[in-house]
Amino acid sequence: MLYKYTVGIRKDEKLNRLQQLIPEGVAVPSSWLSANGYTPQLVRKYVLSGWLNSLGSRVYARPGEPVTWEGVVLGLQKLGQLRLHIGGVTALNRQGLAHYLSLSGDANVHVWGKDRPPSWVEQVSLDVALSFHHRCLFSQEPEQAWVMLPTKVRDWTIRVSAPERAILEVLSEVDETPTSFSFAAELFEGLTTARPAVVNTLLESCVHNKAKRLFLFLANHYAYPWTKRIDLEAIDLGRGKRLVTRGGRLDKHYQITVPDAFHAKPE
Repeated sequence: MLYKYTVGIRKDEKLNRLQQLIPEGVAVPSSWLSANGYTPQLVRKYVLSGWLNSLGSRVYARPGEPVTWEGVVLGLQKLGQLRLHIGGVTALNRQGLAHYLSLSGDANVHVWGKDRPPSWVEQVSLDVALSFHHRCLFSQEPEQAWVMLPTKVRDWTIRVSAPERAILEVLSEVDETPTSFSFAAELFEGLTTARPAVVNTLLESCVHNKAKRLFLFLANHYAYPWTKRIDLEAIDLGRGKRLVTRGGRLDKHYQITVPDAFHAKPE
C-alpha cells in the first residue's frame, strides 16, 4: 500500500509541475514533454484523463483556453527553442505601425526564421494561416533587431521583429505589381520614429540588395528626420539595375523601377 501511495504522490507531483510550467492556450510539442520526463505512456494517460488535449500527432495542450496562433508560436519559440519570430507586416501590426490591412486581409500571420517548423504545426486548427519565411536577409543579426512583446499567456513574451527589421522583411518580398509597392510604401510611411543606429546596423548587414535600395528610396521619399543619419557610405547596394515595379520608371540614383506616383523628384 505504501508503494502505491508513493507512486500516486509522484505522479501528482509531475502533473502539478506540468500545470505550473505550461499555461493554457499554448501548443506543447511532444519533444518538450519527453525532454522533461513525461513518457508517451504518461502523456497518453493525461489525455485519457482529460489533463491534456491532443491537437494532432506529437502536439498537445492543456484544456481550457483555446490554442491561438500566438500559442502555437510561443510553443515553437519557448518550448521548441526554434529560431523563429513574428515578422513583416504582422510585426508592424503588433506594434501599432500597420495602419492598413495586408493584401490578404487579417488571415495571415507572418513567421520568419532559419528553422523549419515541425509538421505538427499544420495539424493545429487555427482561424488564421501561419506563413513561414526562411529567406536569409542578414549576415549578422543584432539583438536590437528584435523586441519581446507581452502576450495574453501569463507573463510570457513573444519574439517579434523590431520595426526597422520588419520593414526590411516586407520590402524583400515586394513583387512587380504597383499595388505591392504602394502597400510597402504605406507601411514605411508609419516609421516616423525609427532608430538611426539600428537602421544603420541592419542596412550594413543586410544581404538583400533590392530591399536595401527600396528602403533608401523610401527614406529619401518621406524624408523623416532620422533618415538624415543613415550612413550611406557604409551600405553596399550591389551593382546593376533592379526591376521592382513592372512598367514603372527607373530611379537613376538607386537603379530601381518604381511606380510613377512614387518617382523621385528631379534634383
